[in-house]
Amino acid sequence: MLDKYYVNHILTSEESGVPDSLKRELFQKTALLSGLLRSVPDLVFFKDTDGVFLSCNDMFSQYVGKPASEIIGNTSHDIFDRDRADFFRSNDRKVLDSGDSYKSLEWIHRADGRRVLLETFKAPLFTENNELIGVVGVGRDITECKYAEMELQDKKNELFQVVNGSPIPAFVMNKEHEIIYWNKACEKTTGIKANEIIGTANAWMALYEERRPVLADLIVDNSLNSIEQLFGDKKLQPSFIEGGYQAEDYFPALDKWLLFTAVPIRDHNNEITGAIETLQDISISKQAEKAILDAKMLAENASRTKSEFLCNMNHELRTPLNLILGYSDLLLTEETGALNEEQKHFTEIIRFAGSRFLELVDSLIYIAEIEEGNMELDVDMFSLPAMMSDVKRMLSSNALKKGVKLEFDIESEISVIYADKSKIKTILHHLISNGIKFTPPGGTVSVVARQNEGKDLHLIVQDTGIGISDEGQKKLYNAFVQLDWSLNRKFNGTGLGLSIVKKFVEAHGGSIGLESKPGEGSTFEVILPMSYMESTNTVNSLYNSEQLLE
Repeated sequence: MLDKYYVNHILTSEESGVPDSLKRELFQKTALLSGLLRSVPDLVFFKDTDGVFLSCNDMFSQYVGKPASEIIGNTSHDIFDRDRADFFRSNDRKVLDSGDSYKSLEWIHRADGRRVLLETFKAPLFTENNELIGVVGVGRDITECKYAEMELQDKKNELFQVVNGSPIPAFVMNKEHEIIYWNKACEKTTGIKANEIIGTANAWMALYEERRPVLADLIVDNSLNSIEQLFGDKKLQPSFIEGGYQAEDYFPALDKWLLFTAVPIRDHNNEITGAIETLQDISISKQAEKAILDAKMLAENASRTKSEFLCNMNHELRTPLNLILGYSDLLLTEETGALNEEQKHFTEIIRFAGSRFLELVDSLIYIAEIEEGNMELDVDMFSLPAMMSDVKRMLSSNALKKGVKLEFDIESEISVIYADKSKIKTILHHLISNGIKFTPPGGTVSVVARQNEGKDLHLIVQDTGIGISDEGQKKLYNAFVQLDWSLNRKFNGTGLGLSIVKKFVEAHGGSIGLESKPGEGSTFEVILPMSYMESTNTVNSLYNSEQLLE
């Protein structure tokens, strides 16, 4: 590594003032070091006490842009500009005067023009007799490290700006559980300033009255068992970020409900190096949730009270109603004596009003059972044609008085069915009664019972009445709702019938549909997915549809 010129120079020079024995020793040491440092990627050089370069490696030559022959034997002033040379010589003197090593950072331009940052270590060079004979220097290009450090700092600054500027309270702790970020929103929520808590491991102070781990502490320790133990009853669940968790709790120290989420911060080896925790104030939503629950409980209590009242009044109302209806029927039979026309008219009014009142009581009881969830189906086999014959007999007089034609059509295949007879009867009674009620004299109400290929039962009630608008159809099945109060006064409606019909149909797993236009009549179709039983000869002989509906 040593240049021939330098070898000759140190062996013959008298101007250096170095004894020949020392020159040879220096030659031997530098020759040995030159061999060892030939492949070192750092810049290595040796100077004597006068600042003359004694040796350098190839990397130093490349940075300077001169061969070793033009470097060795010269000083920094012979190679560099005056300012840089003075800077280098000043550092040399610090080492020579103190006898200690010295480190400096310096931006230099390489021979190829690229600007690099050198971290240079200079140390005194001694003989075996501890006599100072020069300086050894090692320079390392740390440009990439510096840029990486600057980029890392930029990322840290970006993280700080993101965290600090977030409207959501958040803090970050390192793997030693020390707080390194505490944003403005966190200051506002907890009342603790960043400068009071950053650098401490006291995140608990913001949330609790005594020391205990916060969720971020347990995330840093990767302590799943402790997380479940401390927060398991706080609606704990994994967050959308792997390894993170969220929970909610009321914090007396803040007088707030908080949804808190903590997730780990990992390095390139996937090792946890910290955690970030966010605190979202959900007090308003919790108050709203409580208000909804209170309102629901109040509504349920009110509904229960209403239902209990209706059920309790059932017996009290039915007893006088039965007396009214019974005695009015007795008067109309004239078994107790003949009635004149006026008396008969008044008695019929009493009987009609009593019947209407009894119908209303029955409807209210049905509604109470439905709302309480106590409605049960009393399912059994019965003859549909026979039941429809009963309905026809009950309503024929109403149709006759109104001047409305009442028609029934039952497919011959339909006989015995398996359902709740009283509720099916109520369904038909309400639909047919409504058809008669809203059909003008001379109109027709048709009742059809048929069975499709899937064995579903279709009960169709069609009238030629006043019809129902699209808007009216949307609220048709709501209890206690009248589409038009003037119609209620004219046709004596209660607003309960169709609501009960729909509930009874749905209880059988069926559906009800309507097609109607104002002035063109209405068609209600009830579809019941029922299990039919093949009628026996005995059943057919007893319940022939044609005979029953004559």
